[in-house]
Amino acid sequence: MYTTFSYSHKLFCKIINLLIPILVKYQSVNLLSILLSLNIKKIRSINPSNKIKYKVLILSKSGGTEDLISSQKKYNKHIVYYNLPRPFITKIYNTIFENNRGDVEKFKIDYRNFLIKFLKVLKKKNKLNALVGFNFNFTVEIELHYVCSHLKIPFLLLYKESVITKTEEKYFRYALQKTKNKFNGYKIAVYSNFAKKIFSETNFLNKNLIEVVGCSRLNESYSFKKKKPRNQILYYAIQKDRGLPIRFVREFGNNFFNNLKLHKQYNSKYNWDKLHSKTLKILKKFAINNPETLIIIKVKTGTSQNSEEYLNLPKNIKLQFYGTGHQLLEKSKIVIAWNTTAIMEGIAANRFILIPYFDSRNRSFKKRNELILKLKNESYGFSENDFYKKLSIFLKKNYNKNKINNNQFSLKYYLNNKDKKAGFRLNRFLNKNIHYKK
Repeated sequence: MYTTFSYSHKLFCKIINLLIPILVKYQSVNLLSILLSLNIKKIRSINPSNKIKYKVLILSKSGGTEDLISSQKKYNKHIVYYNLPRPFITKIYNTIFENNRGDVEKFKIDYRNFLIKFLKVLKKKNKLNALVGFNFNFTVEIELHYVCSHLKIPFLLLYKESVITKTEEKYFRYALQKTKNKFNGYKIAVYSNFAKKIFSETNFLNKNLIEVVGCSRLNESYSFKKKKPRNQILYYAIQKDRGLPIRFVREFGNNFFNNLKLHKQYNSKYNWDKLHSKTLKILKKFAINNPETLIIIKVKTGTSQNSEEYLNLPKNIKLQFYGTGHQLLEKSKIVIAWNTTAIMEGIAANRFILIPYFDSRNRSFKKRNELILKLKNESYGFSENDFYKKLSIFLKKNYNKNKINNNQFSLKYYLNNKDKKAGFRLNRFLNKNIHYKK
């Protein structure tokens, strides 16, 4: 592949916005292939330790890319990985869509045919062996799965979105069955047997084409276990719809789920906003009363930095808006979170976990909308006062790196990396499937 040279993101976007529509219009797949080759970046942190035998393009996504890097840093011997800029494919998609406005079927045929021509050239020029992605339902990428199979290029999906609640699972299964979606790529690697069952039992993919590998990036959390943390509190700011079916309703529409029994209880206004507000209020109070304690709030990327709730905070509360919050675990003694993989990363790091659990009315309803963690009662703040007291207790508690602080159930059930071998299994999956077989 061509050597990468540095562009600012802004300049890159200008170039693709200007050139891609022209190249697509005139079916200039050779020039388009050169343009892409000039803008793909080698992932140097996972360069192969031995001679290069294979070249793979990655459709990067937070979390998934970290899993790949965690595995390949240790095990990669012969594969060179390149980041495929997602805006590049999106611009091709949008250009063809604009040319076929109002005719969906013609658009699909034109888009698919163009990708076949384009990838055929890209494969030949760059000796491309495989593509790796992390989501099966990105509209822009769905046709890529089919086209790769048509051209005998393995499209490998490393699926990471299976840390879901019982409610989400029911909506997810229902949507897969009703839409009759099928995966047209080559193979799928998933975190857990829980995820494999969802895909195989909904006929999304034959179970023989799904492999359970686990969550590789959890290994880094395990490495923190032996490191004594500071008296620091880490709060992964609660997302209002985490664990709730809101995202499914947003994608498919309310009427789509009319025949789902559980949907009769759906309330679009039910979310975790109050839980977040109460948690933030307690942390502000705790920060004022304990000025020597640093509290870090990891806010979801994309949240406005001018949000009123984050103005006029005590000096010992720090905000982080960008990047992953994983490294913050290393020095944090207490982890506060709700319905997120970050809780399990905290468990693997052996940190003290504290879950805000203030509104316990209608407990059975709430249980369906929670991740199954099986933590001890000491890890739940059952009221605002109880939460505040437990913050103090955990902060004063001595950290013993040889004592397991939390139930390990979720590490196996959701992430399947209790044995710390997920990185090895992912590497085996990649090497086994880099060659296309019927």
